[in-house]
Amino acid sequence: MEFRTHDQQQHPYYPKTLELLNYVPNQTPMHTLLIIVGSTMSLLMVGSFILARTRTKNPKSNALRFTWFIFCGVLHCGFEAYWIYHHKTMAERSDLLAELWKEYAHGDSRYLSSDYVLLSLETITVFIWGPLCFLAARAIFFNYPQQYLWQLMASMAHLFSTTLYFVMDYPDFASCDPHPFYFWIYFVSFNSPWFIIPIILFIQSFKSISLSLSDSTKRCINNYKKDI
Repeated sequence: MEFRTHDQQQHPYYPKTLELLNYVPNQTPMHTLLIIVGSTMSLLMVGSFILARTRTKNPKSNALRFTWFIFCGVLHCGFEAYWIYHHKTMAERSDLLAELWKEYAHGDSRYLSSDYVLLSLETITVFIWGPLCFLAARAIFFNYPQQYLWQLMASMAHLFSTTLYFVMDYPDFASCDPHPFYFWIYFVSFNSPWFIIPIILFIQSFKSISLSLSDSTKRCINNYKKDI
């Protein structure tokens, strides 16, 4: 295994002035890492969807929402929690999860430089947004009335984090490899679901909560009139 020290520092990330102490290049090919990620994500989402559909009261739309929040919760409390724990030594690690992070770092090298602003954002994501996603998934699975409240809060959290994540590297995106593949696939496409889907779920939650409040208000007014 090739081992690079601070004096012999060479890495493929941007900006080229980035210092990565004891950087160790990935040994697993990119296509293999992408296949592993795709397979794992597919198994998790298919399994979650099937689990949700086993409950006869859960329509397909509820199963999809449950799948989304389970996926987010596992990603936040698993994969991202790993980064928080090892963020200072990520560049020199060579286990599978570290190699996945180093592959993604072509789209955002801040994950290898232990960026403390990013660390703060990821800490909030792991310890607050992650559990919030599981609470939303639980409410959806059991069809609790509070499900849209949890969904609204989790969606707002994702919109906040994703917007801040993009803004932190704007406008030059210096931490991203300028190759179109890394920018549009790794940096943009891999993160855009946490902007697009939360908008859809936010609108759905807002409409459902508003309708519920409207119906409740009408019932209160009708009951008041009856008592007069």
